[in-house]
Amino acid sequence: REKRPLWMKQKVFIEQRSLLDELLEVEHFRTIYNIFVAVLCIFVLRAVVVDFIDNECIVLDFEVLIFAFGRLHMALLAWLVMFLYTLLVPYKVLQIWARSLETLQLPTAVTVIAAAVLLIGHATVLGFYPVYTVISQPFGPASCFVIILEQLRFLMKIHSFLREIAPPILRARSNDGKMGLPPFSTYLYFLFSRPHIQKELSPFFVQFLGCLFYGSLLFKCLSIPIFSNMNKQPLTLRRLVLSVFNATLPALYLVLLMFFCFFHCWLNAFAEMLRFADRGFYKDWWNATSFPTFFRTWNVVVHDWLYYYIYQDLLWVFKAKAQSVALLSTFIISGVVHEYAFTLCFGFFYPFTLPFSIVVVLEGMFYSTFTHGNKRPNSNILFWTYLLLGLALQFCLQSLEWYSQIHCPVQKSTFWMKVTTHFWSCYSSAITTPS
Repeated sequence: REKRPLWMKQKVFIEQRSLLDELLEVEHFRTIYNIFVAVLCIFVLRAVVVDFIDNECIVLDFEVLIFAFGRLHMALLAWLVMFLYTLLVPYKVLQIWARSLETLQLPTAVTVIAAAVLLIGHATVLGFYPVYTVISQPFGPASCFVIILEQLRFLMKIHSFLREIAPPILRARSNDGKMGLPPFSTYLYFLFSRPHIQKELSPFFVQFLGCLFYGSLLFKCLSIPIFSNMNKQPLTLRRLVLSVFNATLPALYLVLLMFFCFFHCWLNAFAEMLRFADRGFYKDWWNATSFPTFFRTWNVVVHDWLYYYIYQDLLWVFKAKAQSVALLSTFIISGVVHEYAFTLCFGFFYPFTLPFSIVVVLEGMFYSTFTHGNKRPNSNILFWTYLLLGLALQFCLQSLEWYSQIHCPVQKSTFWMKVTTHFWSCYSSAITTPS
């Protein structure tokens, strides 16, 4: 292959199935999947038996799901507004800009500045409306995630589309070539899917809905009983430590459900609608021996977007002389976006992913220097231990912060109270250290 600079590397799409689709054809791995389904059956049976004993009737409680997806119809309306804006405005603006280059023959610097202004205006319009909608209405956390994650997806889609189209147009102008835009149908396909439903979609959507119900049962059985009553007794250091370890199991289950629900079922369902052949949405992240490897394989879609549109552009700016700076900047951007989504959807700012991103970069530098290529089972066990402790700590602290907002409501809501954690001030008078 022709050797190119790192910032000119391009992604190659290949026809492949998702890794779980291949593994689930193996009988022994299919048994693991059956065990998770059996656990779901146990949770459902537990809910039915408890309701029958307490109320002498059988009622499946969907209270958690109803609360999480509160005002979902308004969230879908907000999504429709963002989708129509993304569908109609950016392509038309790009079309007008390309025609102006042919007729006005403006200098390259002026055209680049004009394009940057248009991008900033687009990001401002698409960025303000979702934030205002989430803040102004009492959505459930899942409905907030629908709005904010779709906002981020549209922004990423438009950035990548314009990033791929604008440079060829500028090169064609400088070479007096024809500046042709891709047809609108290509842009529509890039944003969304064709209205063609296949029979293969039903298993993915059934599994997706099952995962949502599974998650609600996990919250009801393993999370809410523990954290909702933390304010009834003094919060000692012992109780705080035990609550972190008690959060390990629900945190692990929820992460596995989130992975299977979105990265496998949801993305494969839309890949079927789009007839998109490259199903490499994730890799074997469960075999990772370090956090850099985990983040490269956990969510390949977002990782590739960050690599090709953030990391490579930073390398081009720095001329590959500061790869560590480009890597750290990419992780900081990713961490800030994650904190932005968590803050708006949960209603409080609890910085965890941003400091963790910096730690991951530092760990990656040491890993690549001292332990690169270490595939021993002990390394995977050590990685899973760190991962479980980190997930449990984040799940525990965010759960305590969530219920502190309920148990100790702030009388005067200010910007400072919104951006600082409320848990420590709520329980400060109750925290005691055992002798």
